[in-house]
Amino acid sequence: MDFSNQTIWVTGGGSGIGAAIARGFAAAGGTVIVSDIDREHGETVVEDIRERGGFAEAQPLDVTDYPALSATAAFVARHYGGIDHVVACAGVASRHTINQMTPETWRRVIDVNLTGAFLVTKAARAAMAERGGGSIAVVSSVAAEHVAYLSGVHYAASKTALVGFVRHAAFELGVKNIRVNAVGPGPMSNRMGGGRFPDDRLQAMAQNLPLQRVVEPEDVANTCLFLASPLARAITGVYLPVDGGFLTSRNAPYRAYFEAHEEAF
Repeated sequence: MDFSNQTIWVTGGGSGIGAAIARGFAAAGGTVIVSDIDREHGETVVEDIRERGGFAEAQPLDVTDYPALSATAAFVARHYGGIDHVVACAGVASRHTINQMTPETWRRVIDVNLTGAFLVTKAARAAMAERGGGSIAVVSSVAAEHVAYLSGVHYAASKTALVGFVRHAAFELGVKNIRVNAVGPGPMSNRMGGGRFPDDRLQAMAQNLPLQRVVEPEDVANTCLFLASPLARAITGVYLPVDGGFLTSRNAPYRAYFEAHEEAF
């Protein structure tokens, strides 16, 4: 996958999954615009990319600030001739039950995770169309796929809504040759700040996954590279789990049976 002479805009690119995505596109020859609300984190990722011989530039912003997003899109179009691909990775989460949650906490998660993806898509649309099209990937979660857990209703609502957003955006933007897809990371390694669970819990979860490993940030990055590449030119409007089989592991209690009868499989 060669992204030479292509410009990729990554929001939430200063840490975790977003940083891995930015590094992945840069390693594949792309020019990466790294946006993050934390200026220092974004600049650190850009410095790392440049030290490895890649091309990147930091453009710090808050994804809920549409004027800032529009200004960044205009800057990128002016200096790089347009935008080829967007990865909307900026996201926040918190642990609150409905009883504990304030309206402000609810709005913040929805505004960043869902509205932020809409705003960056709206801001980048014209620059992508002028380039002849491209791709947009939004980072959702397995929380969008019938996986419920305590104290995450606002997060799950935002990530589920992203899947619907992608489906309709793909239909609308296809006329401009812009493909729109979602990726759904599962239980994430804590390396690079990508995970939210203690290491011992992650290890226990991994034992019940079909691949018996949790997801690394690079796994999500590689999926985003694939979706942006010509290999995925016929793929749009889909939600693609990147979860090590997490969504199938609801049958985890049967693993002992499979192991006891391994020769049959």
